[in-house]
Amino acid sequence: MVDDTGDEGIGLLSGGPPQTPEKKPAEVASAPVPVAAPAPVVVAKPDLTKELSLRAADDTTREVTANTITTLSAVLTSRAAEPLTASLTIEVVFTSTYPGEGAEWPVSWLPPGKRTRANLFARKETVFVPLAPNAGVPISFEIEAPVGVRYGDRVEVRLGVTGPDGGAPVKLTLACVARQAVLAIKTSRGYEREVADTLLARAEEKADVVFALLVPSALRGYVFAEGMSLEGVREMLKGIRKARGLVEGETTLKEVEPLLVPKITVEGFVEGAIVELISGPFKGEKARVKKIDQAKEEITVELIEAVVPIPVTVRGDHVRMLERGGGKSGG
Repeated sequence: MVDDTGDEGIGLLSGGPPQTPEKKPAEVASAPVPVAAPAPVVVAKPDLTKELSLRAADDTTREVTANTITTLSAVLTSRAAEPLTASLTIEVVFTSTYPGEGAEWPVSWLPPGKRTRANLFARKETVFVPLAPNAGVPISFEIEAPVGVRYGDRVEVRLGVTGPDGGAPVKLTLACVARQAVLAIKTSRGYEREVADTLLARAEEKADVVFALLVPSALRGYVFAEGMSLEGVREMLKGIRKARGLVEGETTLKEVEPLLVPKITVEGFVEGAIVELISGPFKGEKARVKKIDQAKEEITVELIEAVVPIPVTVRGDHVRMLERGGGKSGG
């Protein structure tokens, strides 16, 4: 059939509008899921520092007097299953109660495996120490307190040990502290007080050499001085009349203690004893003991050469025994 409109075109073979082809939804590509890589296996190295032990063999702090030598020791031990080499750091430090005036303390030690001693100075020093399992290595330090040391001066030997892999060090401090000494001074008999008075006057001019003096009445020919060193006190004694020098070595407080306890002045006296008065208005007179009062430490005597026997009461230290008579002791 021919279209009467005369239009040229393509005729529709079927009734209805032309159909638009349906578009398919675009496919969305999904992102790949990351796969976690396996974690690396970390093998922890053993902390060998925990296997090290550093302990004092005796004291960690010791009091010493001037011009003396003492030894402080430590023991370094490894508890590791295998032999190892530890790093030992040593530092010597001096401190003084008088900054800038403290004397240097000579310190020496015998390094492990060596045959000769080495001096240590106020600086750090590091050495390597081979350690066998469960075997202790002794470390010993010889410390000399100098002559010019002051009271309270101190030297410290600071030790630090680490294993071959480092880590926090194992630490130990050994120390010496200067203290005073009790020294015995020889004098001529009867001049103890004179020597002590002269020495005291010198001590007041030069501090920190002599701290105290003791003149015991029960021990003739000696004066005790509390000082820092033999050399310091010996120097102060030079030129003192009737001073005969120092007894070498230190006197302990235990030896001096009995001299510090006052004796009962009437001890040893008995009624009827013949005594001499050595003090007071009747000094030089002889008398006979009539009564003893222990509580008051007094003695009642009668003068032998007096025309009329008059009782006289005196202190026990004002009489001297001449003849011990018979009779009962006072109480």
